[in-house]
Amino acid sequence: MLEESAESLEIARLYMASAAMPANAEYDARHLAVATVNGIHAVVSWNFRHMVNLDRRRQINAINLRESLPLLDIVSPWEIVDEKL
Repeated sequence: MLEESAESLEIARLYMASAAMPANAEYDARHLAVATVNGIHAVVSWNFRHMVNLDRRRQINAINLRESLPLLDIVSPWEIVDEKL
């Protein structure tokens, strides 16, 4: 389990302040920020409203680029299903 840090809380604040995440999605912003600062390259979610959303992905990654943070893939479980099954 990954813990929040001062850095992740600041990144979440940036996501919220820039409207990359809506005001009612603070928990989701914190989740993405924890993944970002810990070098997690992909987050898998069923949350299509606040997370698995092309516009949000672009906004989150624009902030990450500006802040010299790694890019983050935010994908649905359908995007990672092994086609060999």
